[in-house]
Amino acid sequence: MIYRMPEPPPHVLPVRVYLEDTDAQGFVYHANYLRFFERARSEILDAAGYPMREIAEGSHRFVVYDMKIRFRTPARLGDRLEIRTRVERTSGYRVTFRHEATRAGDPTTLATADVDVVSLDASGKLQELPAALSAIWRAADR
Repeated sequence: MIYRMPEPPPHVLPVRVYLEDTDAQGFVYHANYLRFFERARSEILDAAGYPMREIAEGSHRFVVYDMKIRFRTPARLGDRLEIRTRVERTSGYRVTFRHEATRAGDPTTLATADVDVVSLDASGKLQELPAALSAIWRAADR
């Protein structure tokens, strides 16, 4: 019998929808989901020991390589959202962040995104992900 380790819980980032986040119809403007998802990735990297300032000045630059977004139902002005993120390493050079936006306390999915991030050196060449980041995907590799 094969035993699998339980999947770790996702990282959850609470987000409140303000007027600046909405379009003329009162819905979250589609591009703002990218900002919410970026904040979640930044918080995960920060918790793993890679704060934004150090990334900007360090030897690893994490950049979006590919992104797929699906919008299901709109969030509205005043909503309190949760951005749930799971991380999986897809190669030695790439990590995938799987985001899901929901309203707090409501499991209905508003939007999802799969975001592939790679590491570049200072000259813009692809480089292996730093070993220290393994904590964010270690459980997914088991």
